[in-house]
Amino acid sequence: MNSAAGTSSGLPAPPATSGETGARAVRGTAFGHGKVILIGEHAVVYDQPALAAGLAMGVTAGATDGTGRLTIPAWDVTVTAGDESPVGRAFGALLARLEVGDVDVSVEAALPSRAGLGSSAALAIAVARAVALARGRDDETARAAAAAAETVFHGTASGIDLAAAASGAIGRFRRSEGWRELPVLQAMPLCVGLTGRPRDTRAQVEAVRRLRERTPAVTAVIEALGALVEPAEHALAVGDIDGLGRLFDVAHGLLAALRVSSPELDAMVHAARAAGAVGAKLTGAGGGGAVIALAPGHERDVLARWKSAGFEGFSTGIGGKLEWPL
Repeated sequence: MNSAAGTSSGLPAPPATSGETGARAVRGTAFGHGKVILIGEHAVVYDQPALAAGLAMGVTAGATDGTGRLTIPAWDVTVTAGDESPVGRAFGALLARLEVGDVDVSVEAALPSRAGLGSSAALAIAVARAVALARGRDDETARAAAAAAETVFHGTASGIDLAAAASGAIGRFRRSEGWRELPVLQAMPLCVGLTGRPRDTRAQVEAVRRLRERTPAVTAVIEALGALVEPAEHALAVGDIDGLGRLFDVAHGLLAALRVSSPELDAMVHAARAAGAVGAKLTGAGGGGAVIALAPGHERDVLARWKSAGFEGFSTGIGGKLEWPL
């Protein structure tokens, strides 16, 4: 497997090859997976374990000879490395880590931005690997460059988004231990709902930090989130979708206790359960963004319930190669 392509677990990604786009030769192409956090968001910042799953959908980056320009038409983004925009500063940090300046990068994005699905990490790993391939840098350096971009985007980033974006698999992550891919008995269908309200990871992480400082008992909530990881690992290993769903419900309650849920997120979680989901929770930083729900046999019901409430959603799969949406 070519590491620059960012593929794993049978999830599709474009090959890292050279080709022609318009008048310029594409020197490197790479893919970054979207992700959902299954269990452990926010707790992972405090060295608790967490579980994440890469998605088949993500972003594709192509690097050409150029002058440091990044374009993402789907997100209406055009920046120059090092300009004053957050994306421009992140792109500048990424290129500086790779010691490259003479490239342009064009990105095709199938992920919505700022929706809690790891769009910035998918972008960072795809761009870093494409540029690394184009200029002969190794994958370790590419990952470090992607991490530099994530630091610009989010400040204190745990690293779990970047690990999932690079892998595309289901894995366990702990800051002190890194990423470990997990055995999964069977692929699982997953409903993903979008609140339509952008979330700000940096702000949510900072809010939890302040809450923890002012209310030390919050540490027990963070540790309780970490304690859900082991039973969730077991549920994945034996294919216990109902058991994993119950853990989703518990996790959402704990995240609400950390004040990172929102009226929209709560409404979507309750709607999913009412439509037949065995469990649902917010995923990612919270405050907006996305909800995930396990609803075997009721995926269309969940999506219809969300749509009737004014929320968009889609079905995908985790833990294996599936043909989605449903």
